[in-house]
Amino acid sequence: MTALLENGVPLDLALDRIGSIYSDGGRRARHPIALASYGIGKAVDGGKTLAQACLNWVPYQEHAVISAGEKSGNLIQAFSDCVRIIEARQKVMKLVVSTASYPVFVWSLMAYLLNVIATRVVPAMSRSSNPEAWSGAPMVLHMIATFVTNWGLLTLCLVVVLVVTSVVTLPYFRGPWRTRLEILPPWSIYKALHGSTFLLNIAVMLRANIDPLGALDTLKRGANPWLRERLEAAHYGVRMGKNFGEALDLSGHEFPGHEAIQFLIVLSTTQSFSAAVHRYSLRWLEISLKQVERYAKTLSLVSMVLIGLLMILVMIGAYSMTGNATQGMPH
Repeated sequence: MTALLENGVPLDLALDRIGSIYSDGGRRARHPIALASYGIGKAVDGGKTLAQACLNWVPYQEHAVISAGEKSGNLIQAFSDCVRIIEARQKVMKLVVSTASYPVFVWSLMAYLLNVIATRVVPAMSRSSNPEAWSGAPMVLHMIATFVTNWGLLTLCLVVVLVVTSVVTLPYFRGPWRTRLEILPPWSIYKALHGSTFLLNIAVMLRANIDPLGALDTLKRGANPWLRERLEAAHYGVRMGKNFGEALDLSGHEFPGHEAIQFLIVLSTTQSFSAAVHRYSLRWLEISLKQVERYAKTLSLVSMVLIGLLMILVMIGAYSMTGNATQGMPH
């Protein structure tokens, strides 16, 4: 789209050309981009603005940028900024998926190892001696096996339900408890994901001569309940006469982050606020990526330490039982 508009192709014709390219001349008519291009093109031909036409076709963040670009008369820059936002979100999501897969694998392996301890290792050890007489590592293994046998399935179900509930409710869970939990994953990762693109969105709209109140209003329209709570708090502060950084600070949500808020308080007093915010938003994106990577590495390290300790415990327990059995043999 950007390439066509830069070369003077009218918007309606550009949408039609893109639809034709991705539908491969009608042979792939159900291609998502082709459907979106034709749908938006029909709405534009019907008299709607581009922002109105793509309301149901693009995420709210990209829609806000397109709306701002259309109002300022600079759609080409708006599309370039949309690409930057999409790439930023993809970077964070790719990092989350790639780094979360290893801890999931390790915890699954740990669950399997606990099951082996309860169903094979400890029963085999029990056949050679009375578990009630065990001490040290064998006693700990017996306690673990007893817990897994009696409560293992229930504990596993509760953990799975807790993890799934935490992930599913990320866009909806609000309030002071949510703010406290945002120092821990997955809430911290979700905050980093949205905080990085939030600043970029604000920077784009400020550069399009939209004031902070208007920018926050635009973002609120398509925001989920969690993000809307933070946007409304910031909106209230700006409406009360505070600068953008102070409004975010007084909201009490530490969004998008403590460091970012302190920088924004200082940048809000400069004359080139929009340009300064845009530069800092790119820096904050890199900081957010490093935060997500740090959370993931910490979780991986904890997982590795726990499964390592469990394996060491099994080896020590087996060695102790073997030593006791050897000592008990007649010479």
